[in-house]
Amino acid sequence: MEAFSAAEISIIIHATEDKDKILRSLNALLGIPANSFFVRVASGHWQNQILFLTSHLDERHANELYSKINNVLSEESGLTNLLDKKGNLYIRLDKQALCKGRLALLESDSVRIKFNATVKHKSEVSTVYRRRN
Repeated sequence: MEAFSAAEISIIIHATEDKDKILRSLNALLGIPANSFFVRVASGHWQNQILFLTSHLDERHANELYSKINNVLSEESGLTNLLDKKGNLYIRLDKQALCKGRLALLESDSVRIKFNATVKHKSEVSTVYRRRN
């Protein structure tokens, strides 16, 4: 199992989408409470309302979320293929499938989750040596 120091969940919700339904689905499937999201409001090109939702999870909640997602998605999903060089994991979940009670990976129009890698320092690398004259 991977170990993560934190996670950030971000969602873009357009005027034609039901914010409450998406948040209820996130809570039901992944245990993420609706009140954990910070909401920013913007206007689209045609003055339609666009919501930007962001939630930050601490280490314990990030690892619990990863376990839930990893347990539901099959081994073929290749979550480890979504790691970057630093060990951060980027997952995009299908909003439509989420509202239907399923988890599925999807690139566009998704619930984006970034899991931050736990940084492990080696003492000889993280210590700064200074020469005094």
